[in-house]
Amino acid sequence: MLNIFKSVNRSNIEMLVMEAIKEDKAFVDLTTQMCIPEETEGVCNIISKETGILSGIQITEVILQNFGVYVVEYFKEDGDIIKKGDILAQITGKLRGILSAERIILNFIQHLSGVATYTNRFVKLVEKFNVKILDTRKTIPGFRSLDKYAVLCGGGINHRTDLYDQIMIKDNHQIFLQDDFTVIQRMKTKYPDKIIIVEIKDKSDIEKILKYPVDRILLDNMDPSKVEESIKIINNRCEVEISGNIDEKNIENYAKLYPDYISVGKITHSARALDISLKVKNV
Repeated sequence: MLNIFKSVNRSNIEMLVMEAIKEDKAFVDLTTQMCIPEETEGVCNIISKETGILSGIQITEVILQNFGVYVVEYFKEDGDIIKKGDILAQITGKLRGILSAERIILNFIQHLSGVATYTNRFVKLVEKFNVKILDTRKTIPGFRSLDKYAVLCGGGINHRTDLYDQIMIKDNHQIFLQDDFTVIQRMKTKYPDKIIIVEIKDKSDIEKILKYPVDRILLDNMDPSKVEESIKIINNRCEVEISGNIDEKNIENYAKLYPDYISVGKITHSARALDISLKVKNV
C-alpha cells in the first residue's frame, strides 16, 4: 500500500498547499461566502470521471486542515485502479471550507493521478519484456517529490532525484572532456557509492567508456537498430538504459531489445490530468 506521507516530506506538501491557497485566495472566496451560510454543514464526494490510477488522494486532508475541522473518509488508496463513477473519498464538515478548497484539492489529485496513469500505460506496454520504466528530472518546478511519488503509484521507478543523487556524464560534459573518460575513475574513487551513468550517441564510444568503472550506459536518441548493435557490444558488462523521444508507439520496438531500463520524460512533463470532480452529496 502506498502512502504519500512515507514518500514525501509532509512539510513539503504543506508548503505547496499553502502556496496554492494563497494563489487561489481561497480564504476570501467571495462567491461561496455570499451563497453559503457560515455554519452550514455538508457532505461532499470526490468522484472519478474516468478510468486511471489514483495518486495524491491524502493531500485532501492536508488542504482541509487549513479551513477548519473536517472528517475525510477514503474509499480508494493511491495506486488503485479507479473507474468512472467511483467515489474516492467523502468529506464531512462546514460546506464553505470544502467548496473554497475544492479546486485546490482537485488540482493536486488530477495532476498526480494523471502522472500515475500515464506512467502505468508505459509500464504495461513493456512488462512482458521485464523492462523497468524510469522517470526523469523533467518535472514541474517545486513538484518533483510529488511527481516522482505519482510515478511510483503508476508502477514506475524513481531515477535520479536530483543532481547529487547519481552521476551522469551527458553530451555537454563530453564536449568539454573531449573523449578523455579518466574522470570516471576519479569519480568512482571519490564517490564509491554513487551510480555512474554515461550517455552515448555513437556505439564507437562504448569500448572507451567500458575501460572505466561505469555502472550504466545510456543509449540516447538512437534508432532501434543502433540500440541493438550497442547492446551486443556492451554484452552485459554494465546496465543499459534507453532514452530519447520514447512514446507509446515506439517503446515496444526498444523494449524487445531487452535493455535494463527505459527512461521516459513524457510521464511527468506531458501527462494529461485525470478527470476527477467534487460534488455536494447533501447539506
